[in-house]
Amino acid sequence: MCTGPKVPNFPPPSDRVPDATRITQTTMETAHLYRLNGDYNPLHADPEPGKKMGFGGPIIHGLFSWNMSAHAVLQAFGASKPENLKEFQARFAAPVKPGDKLITEMWRTGEKDGQGFEEIRFIVRVDGGKTVLTNGRALVKVEGQIKAKL
Repeated sequence: MCTGPKVPNFPPPSDRVPDATRITQTTMETAHLYRLNGDYNPLHADPEPGKKMGFGGPIIHGLFSWNMSAHAVLQAFGASKPENLKEFQARFAAPVKPGDKLITEMWRTGEKDGQGFEEIRFIVRVDGGKTVLTNGRALVKVEGQIKAKL
């Protein structure tokens, strides 16, 4: 069996609490609204495909989880300015269901590239449940950080 190249792993620090946390509450309509991006896969609206695939019903687009977490990272560390986000990556680990509360936990590493962008590690998990995005890493020009109130 052939395997591809090893993908770098970016786990969050295990020895400290997150530097910032953001909570996003999805609704039963989140997947329907996200269909406006042009993805009309019935898995995101009709309960039957999700039941047949073992999800118990519809799931929210992966693009939603991806974009929501990028927004959380940029809001927490980059003053919500798009130019402050240089790189962004994560690995999909589990589906998100309509109504799930998502928690994005973020850690500053202190490591900077030559242009002043700092590496931020993050995960996204369902409140009381599975981690839905792992291996999260972003390069952000940190400015105007607001402390999380959790």
